[in-house]
Amino acid sequence: MTTLVLGPTGHVGPHVVSALRARGERVRALVRDPAAAAALLPGDVELRRGDLRDEESVRAALRGVAELFLLTPHGPSMAADQHRLIALAREQHVRIVKLSGTSAGIGPHGPDACRQHWQVEQDLAGGQSQYVILRPSAFMQGLVAGLAASAVATGTIANPIGVAGLSVVDCADIGEAAAAVLTDFAHDGRTYVLTGPAAPTYEQIADQIGEIIGRAVTVVDTTPAQVGQAMRGRGATDWEAAHLTEMLTLFGHGDSEYLTDDVENLTGHPARSVTDYLHRHAELFATT
Repeated sequence: MTTLVLGPTGHVGPHVVSALRARGERVRALVRDPAAAAALLPGDVELRRGDLRDEESVRAALRGVAELFLLTPHGPSMAADQHRLIALAREQHVRIVKLSGTSAGIGPHGPDACRQHWQVEQDLAGGQSQYVILRPSAFMQGLVAGLAASAVATGTIANPIGVAGLSVVDCADIGEAAAAVLTDFAHDGRTYVLTGPAAPTYEQIADQIGEIIGRAVTVVDTTPAQVGQAMRGRGATDWEAAHLTEMLTLFGHGDSEYLTDDVENLTGHPARSVTDYLHRHAELFATT
């Protein structure tokens, strides 16, 4: 069978594609720039040029596939985009695996991105399509990589969540978990919450980075609002900055310290830790 992967060139998508290919599954990817995607993805992936908001290109990409991995960019139109994609998938009776958001925030009154994820989850639950929902915690490839870059460049990291821990998850584990549910109908109707094996604080992550680079990393306290404002200064939209502020506020309350064994149950191996991630990615500490 063939799986159509959306968002194949971001933090998560390449891991989903690689995990599916490791299982011998055929993969089709919807991409805007096939040449750029070809440099990131295995050579035997079928690349289809198209755009998520171009219904005809999506319909064409969906023809002949059995599963859809649903991942679209965060933004004010995320739910609207995903509702439309779900409707197109239903036209062709395609099974859907949705990558959702941080479980603690998902609900009708959560941060905007989490609220949109909740709306899409309700759409899936209320329809006739077979579906699975994956709710990952924050990505190591985003948060931890950013902290490592700051530590290398300045010797400091900014901490907007105080003493709270965060159960960050490696995107490689998300990819393997996604491949597991995409290839097994026994998971239909289920929601899985994907976390790392621990919920380290920023101080603990700084200590681990310091051990690798051979010098102490100073943790500087800040606030979610200050981080959001700094993001605006670097060119982020108001929605992006507000989203980050909302999520950091949620994390600061300790709402993402929860741990599950869903990664291990789906992949057959323990979830990768921050230590694992840091030691596997030497490129994070390159100085040139």
